[in-house]
Amino acid sequence: MRVAGWMMPLENSSRQSHFVLLAYPPGCPFHLHALPNQFIEVRTSQPIAVEERRAITLTGTLRLTGQDESGIFYRLVNARQIDS
Repeated sequence: MRVAGWMMPLENSSRQSHFVLLAYPPGCPFHLHALPNQFIEVRTSQPIAVEERRAITLTGTLRLTGQDESGIFYRLVNARQIDS
């Protein structure tokens, strides 16, 4: 699966291996609350650099989690960044 979106880091680091990929830039004033179909939890095979000013493209295995208590419907595992 190939998907593009905006990285929202989950840790205080310049490189991330676990983050959320949003359908819009973090901090967008028109999208204050993300719906479950507007983000994907990502786990990368190797940490990637935080990119705040542009969308990134990833490839990996997309998993449908079902409706678990975390509110996450989608996970992209074994993800890696595709150079654009």
